[in-house]
This record gives sequence, structure tokens and C-alpha cells, in this order.
Amino acid sequence: MQCTLCNEHIDDIEFELDDAFEVEGEYWHAECYAEYFGEVLEAV
Repeated sequence: MQCTLCNEHIDDIEFELDDAFEVEGEYWHAECYAEYFGEVLEAV
């Protein structure tokens, strides 16, 4: 999987550590999502 913003690879462990998320079929590093949208994702 690759981050939608930075195109860098996302490891499965990053999802487990809440460092990456899937949002509507797109994969994001938490920091990339926050940078792009100006809001922080939190695990549910």
C-alpha cells in the first residue's frame, strides 16, 4: 500500500500503531492526512 499524499510505502504495523489509516478506500499516513486536511485522524 502507498500513502495517497506522499506515495511512500505503508507497512501493516503502521496501521496497528495508528500511524496510518484507510479512509474511503485511500491509504494515508496520519501526518500526511493532518497536513493535507488540517485535521488529525483518531482510531475508532
